[in-house]
Amino acid sequence: MTDEPATRIAGPGSTRHDAGGVGIDDDPASSPLEEAVPEATAGMVLHRVLAESARTFLLNDMTSGFDGGSTRRGPATSPLIGLHAPDRPLWAESVTKVAGKTGRMATVSEQIHQSRVALRRIRSNLRTFRLLLDPTWGTSLRAELSWYGDELGRLRDLDIIRDAVCTTGAGLVGPDILTALTAALGQQRTQVDAALRVERAGARRFQLTEQMMVLWDGPSFSEKAARPAADVLPVMLHRAWHDLRGAARSARKDSTDANLHRLRIRLKDLRYGCDTVALVQGGPARKTAKAAERLQSKLGDLHDVSFVVDWLLAVGDEHTELIEPVKELIAAEYEIADATRKGWKRDLKEIERRWRSWQG
Repeated sequence: MTDEPATRIAGPGSTRHDAGGVGIDDDPASSPLEEAVPEATAGMVLHRVLAESARTFLLNDMTSGFDGGSTRRGPATSPLIGLHAPDRPLWAESVTKVAGKTGRMATVSEQIHQSRVALRRIRSNLRTFRLLLDPTWGTSLRAELSWYGDELGRLRDLDIIRDAVCTTGAGLVGPDILTALTAALGQQRTQVDAALRVERAGARRFQLTEQMMVLWDGPSFSEKAARPAADVLPVMLHRAWHDLRGAARSARKDSTDANLHRLRIRLKDLRYGCDTVALVQGGPARKTAKAAERLQSKLGDLHDVSFVVDWLLAVGDEHTELIEPVKELIAAEYEIADATRKGWKRDLKEIERRWRSWQG
C-alpha cells in the first residue's frame, strides 16, 4: 500500500482520468519516472492539498496509523508524482516535500494540535476555492470540520492553560498554589478527554472519517477545476483578501480582542489560500503566506491570553482560597497581552505590501 493519494502520471493508452482530465495509468509499474508531468489544473492542486491535510488529520486523530491506501476510489483521483523523478514542476516538487514531513506526532498534545491545523487548512481551502467543488457538499463538510475542531479545541485549550500557568506562575506563586491549579486543570482535562473519547467512538465522527477519505480519493470537482491552476487559483484569493481588509478596518478602528480575533480568522484564510497558490506561483504567494502567518501567530498568542484569564477567573470564583494568587497571575497575563499587541499594525502593513507587490 502507498502513503500517497493515487498512482503515477499515466503513459499513452490510459483509460482513466482525474477531474482535470489527466490520465492515470492502470498499471503504475508501466509509467517511467522520467515521464513529464502535465501542467497542473486547479482540481489537481486543490486535491493534493486536501488529501495531504486529510492524511495528517487521520494519522494524528486515530488510535492506529493511517495507511493511505484505499480499496475504493472516489469520482476523481489526482495522479501521484514520483518522489525521485527529475524536472518536476513547482507544484509537484512542493507537494512531495510536504508529504515527506507529514506523520503521526509523538505526544497526544502534538497530535491534537496537528489534527486541528489540518482541519483548519481543509476548512479554509474549501471556503476559498469553493467554486471548484459542489457548494452544498463543501458547506456541509466545513460545518462538520468546525464541530470536531471545537471538540479537539477544548482539550487543546487546557494544554495551553497548563503551559501558561506553569510558565507564568513559576516566578509568582508558591509550589502549593501551582499544585492546586494544576490539579484543577487535571480534573477538568480528565472530564474533557472522556467526552472526546465518546465523540470519537460515535457515528458523527465515523462519518467525518468517511468524508476525509473522499478528500483523499478525490471529491467531485466542477468544470472550472479542469482549467489551469495558475489561471484560476490566484483569482479566487481575492475574496479572502477582501474579507481580510474588512476585518483589518474594524481592528484598526477599535482593536478589541473580538475584532483582533476576527482579523486572525481572516488571516488564516489568506495564509492557507496563499500556501495553496504557492504550489503554482512560488515565491510571491509564499512570502505573503509567511507574512500572514507571523501576524496570525501573534494574534493567536493574544487570544490564548484571553481564555487563560477566563479560566483563572472561573477558578478564583470556585476556589476562594486561590483568589489572591489568581489575581497575580491575571495581572501577569495582561502584561503579556500588552506586549503581544505591540507592532500588529506594522505586521499588517507588511502583509498588505506583500499582497500589492504580487497581486497589484
